Amino acid sequence: MRWTGLIFVVACTSPRAPQDAPKPSLDGPYACGPKTCTSGQVCVTESAGSQCQVNLDAGIGPYDTYSYRCVTLGDSCGGVLSCDCQLGEGLCLGVTGDGREIDFGCI
Repeated sequence: MRWTGLIFVVACTSPRAPQDAPKPSLDGPYACGPKTCTSGQVCVTESAGSQCQVNLDAGIGPYDTYSYRCVTLGDSCGGVLSCDCQLGEGLCLGVTGDGREIDFGCI
């Protein structure tokens, strides 16, 4: 009986594999900065860091988002947006927006 409890704790605390993550709904439009992504698309953004990609003359300050793209997710990511998907340049900073937006940038 003690082993059953231990197995339950391990099973509940183990991180989910990306293929087990819930798939986001890609139906309908999705706001992507000044753009609107359509059904089946996700929003890929790129952000400046504290010093890299900063261009005050162009209006890009530290940690500002400077690029917005709509990308068809397709089957390459298994239907789940994650940092394993190679959709942007730089360091993957995370997935937001109900699983329809991913941000790349630098430190």
